[in-house]
Amino acid sequence: MKSRQVGFVLMALIVVGIAGLVFRIVAGGSDEVILEGLVQVSSQASDRVLVEGDGFTTELQRLGEAEQGAWFVDDQPVFEPWLQQFWQGVDDLYDAQLISTNPANHDRLGVAQGDSIEMSFFQDRRSLQEKFLVGTWKSATRLCYVRRAGHDETYGIPCSGGNIFDPDPDRWKNPVVASIPPNEIAEILYTYRDEQFILKPNEEGEWFVIGADGTENPSRPAALNSIIGILQLVIASGFESEEVAETLNFTTPDAMVRVITRDDAPTPSTRLRFLQRDDRSFYLKIPTTSTVYIVDAQRVGPLLLRLSDIAEPQPEN
Repeated sequence: MKSRQVGFVLMALIVVGIAGLVFRIVAGGSDEVILEGLVQVSSQASDRVLVEGDGFTTELQRLGEAEQGAWFVDDQPVFEPWLQQFWQGVDDLYDAQLISTNPANHDRLGVAQGDSIEMSFFQDRRSLQEKFLVGTWKSATRLCYVRRAGHDETYGIPCSGGNIFDPDPDRWKNPVVASIPPNEIAEILYTYRDEQFILKPNEEGEWFVIGADGTENPSRPAALNSIIGILQLVIASGFESEEVAETLNFTTPDAMVRVITRDDAPTPSTRLRFLQRDDRSFYLKIPTTSTVYIVDAQRVGPLLLRLSDIAEPQPEN
């Protein structure tokens, strides 16, 4: 090979080598570009979080010291599983992967100003630490798109189950109204406007229905199973506003189910007071909180049975 040809080959190899090196730098960098320079925000470092968007505003506040303090929304404890998921998502922000640097993509990713969820973290209630714009969650990507306020770069963090930065305050409240294990129930007292009766087991564990006149009938197994099953986990579908709740009269409810637990049971006795809200739902209130829950009629229907639905019919003579 002539010297001139060797020179061309060497130059070509150098060009290819440089191109390969540049490609590795660019490609490697794109995999490792993360959101940096953030002020520390966390359950301990922050004491107030404001989440706004879609016509909702949620204000989370920590009451108490950083380590032992509890988080509240509308004077109610935040639902612990949701709270843990939220702070895990916040922690993931510090390793968020770069998705886009082009502001033209803000609309597509849902992080445009005025068309996104705004999430602000505060220290000492008023001192703003960080503010983020969160895009609309999409099941196809299973990501939450996040942009730091005042910056063009958009990042992504894992959100496999939905948008964990939800601005609807009801999503942060505990939806569990009651949870009573079957083996802790001593008796169940039903009170309707026109009927009262008691459902209780005997010493052998057989359940009977006792009417207002003292008549005892064995309970129907299917009805009993429905009642016991519902009481194991009474879940709300929503929460009524304080303004509407103050207008409701639970003194004489449409139905009341008083569950008396055994003396040695860890679960306390409770009263479930129901008011008909509409054809598909009820208002529900319990003594331990001022919260007025909304429950689906279809969900609590197997609990709100009448004596004739529960009692086995008397045999004909």
